[in-house]
Amino acid sequence: MRALIKSAAGPGHVEIAEMPVRSPGYDELLIKIKYCGVCGTDLHIAQDEFPNDPPVIMGHEYCGTIVEVGAAVQDRWSEGQRVVGELHTGACGQCELCQAGKPHICDAKLALGSRYDGAFAEYLTLPAWLAHPIPEGVPWEVAGVTEPFAIAAHCLVERGQVDHPRSILISGAATMGLMSTLWADRLGAEDIIVAGTDLDQDERFDLARAMGADRLVNVQHADLAEVVMDRTLGRGVDVWVEASGSAVAIASDLALVKKAGKLIMIGLTGPATVDLPWNTLLYREIDAYGCFSSPPSSWELALAAEVEEADRLRQLVTAILPLEAWEEGFEMLRRGQGVKILLDLEA
Repeated sequence: MRALIKSAAGPGHVEIAEMPVRSPGYDELLIKIKYCGVCGTDLHIAQDEFPNDPPVIMGHEYCGTIVEVGAAVQDRWSEGQRVVGELHTGACGQCELCQAGKPHICDAKLALGSRYDGAFAEYLTLPAWLAHPIPEGVPWEVAGVTEPFAIAAHCLVERGQVDHPRSILISGAATMGLMSTLWADRLGAEDIIVAGTDLDQDERFDLARAMGADRLVNVQHADLAEVVMDRTLGRGVDVWVEASGSAVAIASDLALVKKAGKLIMIGLTGPATVDLPWNTLLYREIDAYGCFSSPPSSWELALAAEVEEADRLRQLVTAILPLEAWEEGFEMLRRGQGVKILLDLEA
């Protein structure tokens, strides 16, 4: 089968290669991949900036059709079912975290697409416990963005417990910022402020409004603090979702959160450490929620919501390319062009 692989350690070494199809074990599924999304993590893997074990098939945001079922799971799965799946391969299932429903941060996890063969391939052999059926009526393009949508659900619903806030600031208007905007709208936020830059002005700001944003702020041309304080009567926002990973935003925007407000941290930063006004967290008694990846419960939330939000989520798929055009897709993401780019493994 054709597959996009990280063939060796070091920057680069990404190429399409012929790889064998592995038959499913007794508790596994063989999935024919339809779409797999290009993620910022894939760019980091390509540049050897994210842990990986080459040679490994890349890709982890996927949807497809079951074509073979292992003997032990034939009572739950059947050929022809449409599925999406988690990426927590290697999670032990026995530790305190796994037992608490958090296999996504198990110490034994070997993430799909970086340390375990992933889904930029015609076929994926997957432990069956990681699969979820795609609800009836959800189109392939929407199923293809389930993984990042589940992350946003985990961050806002499960970790941050956002519930009808008067105001919410979302810094960053790329995939995670836009999906957070959609969830904020679903959770009843009265005033959603989305902050971005010139990169977001032409396309992403329009999408942010479609996702539910009430006010858009280009921080390169407007004073975000002035906008926030004006709209909140000087109080600050109830919730700040940091989805940009920008050191500048992290250092400055904490002051825009009200006393006893919430900070939800999604955006990964480039450097290992960034400056944070620590005392501000203490003085203002701000609740800070770190979140990473997506446990099984968040996938259930995301898939249930996709039935209602298919039209809006489809707007976030701004390009669908064949596998052979992977370099174009990666470069589009590097330039900040579009939002979610899917590679079509059946094209």
